[in-house]
Amino acid sequence: MKNPKDIALVLGSGGARGIAHIAIIEELVNAGFNIKSIAGSSIGALIGSVFAGGNLNGLKQWLQELNYWGVFQLMDFSISNKGFIKGERVFNVIDPYLPKGNIEDLPIPFVAVTADIINKKPVVLASGNVRDAVRASMSIPTVLKPVQKNGTLYVDGSIVNPLPVNLVKRHPNDLLVVADLNAHIPQANIKITKSQQSKLDELTSMFLKWHTQSSPNNNLGVFDMLNESFDLTQNMLAAQILANNKPDIHIEISRKACDTMDFHKSDKMLAIGKEAALKAIEKIYTTQQ
Repeated sequence: MKNPKDIALVLGSGGARGIAHIAIIEELVNAGFNIKSIAGSSIGALIGSVFAGGNLNGLKQWLQELNYWGVFQLMDFSISNKGFIKGERVFNVIDPYLPKGNIEDLPIPFVAVTADIINKKPVVLASGNVRDAVRASMSIPTVLKPVQKNGTLYVDGSIVNPLPVNLVKRHPNDLLVVADLNAHIPQANIKITKSQQSKLDELTSMFLKWHTQSSPNNNLGVFDMLNESFDLTQNMLAAQILANNKPDIHIEISRKACDTMDFHKSDKMLAIGKEAALKAIEKIYTTQQ
């Protein structure tokens, strides 16, 4: 019989929707579940490693203070043809929240996934420097510059494994719980209390979103086409992975919950994650009766 308190947790990719991972973890822990192991892809690698290192609340507080302008200021634009954002600015800011040292020294078994774009293969990061692993797993192609190391280039793990269900360490009688940020389900209305947004925030938001809005009649622009192609690839990979590795609990966050770069919407995503986690917890207890 499975132990309903022990969990192998998989945290999927999905940009700013990954803020929901924080609330999911919090609710699982508050309900008394033991997260025995974690596997993460892209934003899932960030949230998973920070939790494993014991500083999830610090990262959460920083995200809750982030507004439109704050997101924009984190974008150190580059003229490189490998990515229009260097990524060093944002990683310098989140570095204090990341565990120091190596993955193998974390108190919770953790693994991240990245893609070796030169040798065209997935790379499982189960040892080595935590910061380097997270940076490699989060390097969205054409957006963030890839990580250059060991004579190759590493890019976002989601292009090879957006839901690393097959990589998480299992323990006897544990439950496999998957948090999927790219579900094609309707997004329910979540009411949250919003602080007053300044005019500067509104203008910055318009600037950040101008390139992601689709034109009428499905006439997609360059960035729209990249996003849609990226999503299609992730969806097909995730479906195949889930078909071969059926989880005990599949927590679904709608793809429509927020856009990839909407890191200023932390309150909304935390509320969505909490609601999804509470439903999952109820399902866990129901199936164990």
